[in-house]
Amino acid sequence: MSGPGVDSRGAQAERVADYLAPHPDATGAELAAACDVGSVTRVLSAMVRELGYGIRTGWRWVPCVNGTKRRRVRTYSLTHRPALARQLALPLE
Repeated sequence: MSGPGVDSRGAQAERVADYLAPHPDATGAELAAACDVGSVTRVLSAMVRELGYGIRTGWRWVPCVNGTKRRRVRTYSLTHRPALARQLALPLE
């Protein structure tokens, strides 16, 4: 899918990582609202499997039903960004 309003998975991952750095233990709903990535779970999966980011998962209790009940939601934290590729020093002579 491409077009004027569609950005790459790498750009989406960068936005998610920029949000997770100062906001550890963010929920999927918080990421979706702040980063506008479409499918948060797809972006998080690609970040770990394809792009080399480190994401730690956990759980948090949040209130629901006017605060009378609680439910567990998955949380995400950034542990590391991908390492930059190193340039090999090759003699050109």
